[in-house]
Amino acid sequence: MQLLLLAFAVGLVSAHDHIDPSEVSGDWHTISLAADNFEKIDGNGPLQIYLRHLECKEECKKLALRFYAKANGQCQEFNRVGVLDEEKGVYVAEYAGKNFFEIIAQKDDVLAFFNHNIDEEGKETNVITVVGKRDSLTEEEKQKLVKVAEEKGIPKENIRHVAETDTCPE
Repeated sequence: MQLLLLAFAVGLVSAHDHIDPSEVSGDWHTISLAADNFEKIDGNGPLQIYLRHLECKEECKKLALRFYAKANGQCQEFNRVGVLDEEKGVYVAEYAGKNFFEIIAQKDDVLAFFNHNIDEEGKETNVITVVGKRDSLTEEEKQKLVKVAEEKGIPKENIRHVAETDTCPE
């Protein structure tokens, strides 16, 4: 499931084969989400996650994530580890079904993930999650997100800038 993106073109570089653990590991916050099945990232949707921390382990063959999701308006903390499927070039993790994800763009203070989720009922959802060490994207980055979302079949109206809805603990 290789993704061939020009992704976020200017300013963000493709990180598929050269993730820099020193730049990935650390504290992050979800800035924006986009999904082809909007209900999965809306309100209490299971894929509306609020990332807190990433850590590359074993030379980034494992990627540990600490994040929150809301259920009935209450924040619930989750810790998951994505294990790299080297043949497919994606991390695999269990959360709200099975997830196949990869970092598609990496910049000093912003990362973008593409995730293919298959929930317990077999429903498939494609999600782009943008996280940062800041709370917002520049106008140029927002335009690039729209472009990448459209390339992935995600309508522009399904993009949510969620940093301002993050009321979960650090």
